[in-house]
Order: sequence, then structure tokens, then C-alpha cells
Amino acid sequence: MNIPVANLYPTEDFLENDKLALVFKKIIEEDYDVPIIVVEKLGNFFVLDGHHRGYISCKIQRRMVKSIVLQFPKEKSYREVSKSNFESMPIKEVAPIHNKILLGWSRTLKILKQYEALYHMAFHMRREKILLRNLSPTEPELLKNQIDAIDRLLVPISCIRHEDRYYILDGHARCLRAKQLGLRSIEAIVLFPQIPVHFGIVETAKEMKLRTLQDIHVR
Repeated sequence: MNIPVANLYPTEDFLENDKLALVFKKIIEEDYDVPIIVVEKLGNFFVLDGHHRGYISCKIQRRMVKSIVLQFPKEKSYREVSKSNFESMPIKEVAPIHNKILLGWSRTLKILKQYEALYHMAFHMRREKILLRNLSPTEPELLKNQIDAIDRLLVPISCIRHEDRYYILDGHARCLRAKQLGLRSIEAIVLFPQIPVHFGIVETAKEMKLRTLQDIHVR
């Protein structure tokens, strides 16, 4: 059955970085939608299996999630679990990630957590295809070999939006490689806060006179 994501509560203390990166990739690229397993108590649903799927579902603002709901016999009861915030679960690096593609997806999640800590609020994500002309860099220079080393664009860039511009948080080399390939747009994961905030990185980019991709110095 489908249950509201807002009614999900975790029963584990943390998320595993490598597993979360893989689940993130599969949900965004493949619409991975395997049901999670929950137990119901007084209209609340406590996750038994599927914490990583539940977390990403929260962060991409899915309203409902497919679930298998377990119900205990009336004379039995599931152990008491406090209702904690699913979205604020910490991510722990329990294993190194060696796959370059998964490393890219993991970086986006790290940036998400960094911005949540910086602005003291939850951030969410959405996938967009962004025109290269609407991108603003936040790094002034790149090495040419960083760009040349990219054969294919396999991981979306990460960015935030301010007014009519998208500011790159991760993926400057991919953006310039897309430009070299003659592409007009690039896949991106856009991070956005619960309420509008004043992004310091936007002011920093303006101070460095970084407006378009042409403003990046390649050496």
C-alpha cells in the first residue's frame, strides 16, 4: 500500500554512505521503487527495512511511498520507539566508496548535509535539466586535464538556484566538458531550502566576477 512519507519514522540511528549513494542513484535514474517494510502503530509507520529509500524519498519530496505494512496481533506489541525526524538522520562513512560514479552521487549528499548544518534547516532536492547559459560557476579556475579526463557525463552536477541563475556547487569540470561537446544543457540535482535564504556563495561568486562558464580560467 502507499503511505504518506510524512508519517514515516526511522528505527535505526544512521544511514550508510555507500548504500545511500547507490539508492540515491537508482531512485533518480531508474525510478527505483521497491516497497519499504514498516510496522504501524496508532497511524504512524516505523521503518523496519528501507531507511535509505525512505530518506531519499523525503529529500526528493515524494508525498507517498510504496510499503508493506506489518501489523502485530492485538496481544503483541512492537517495542517502543521514539518518533525521530527521518530527514535529519546522520550519514556515516562505514565503508570507502571506490566507484567514481557513486562517489559523485555521494558528494551531492555530503553537500546537502553541509548546507543543512550551515543554514540550520532541512534542504530538499529535485532533478532538472539546466541550460548551460543559465549556470554560474563558484570556482575561478580549473585544470585542463580535469576536463579532458571526462569521457561521458554520468553523474548530475549539484547546484543551488538564486533568481534566474543556477550556481554550481559540484561539477564545474563536467559543465565545461558539456560545453566542449556542444551540448546546450546538463543534468543537475538542485538543492533548495525549506524557506528562502541568502546564499553566501552567491555573493562570493559575484565578488569574483563569476557570471557564466566563460569566466572560468582553464590552465
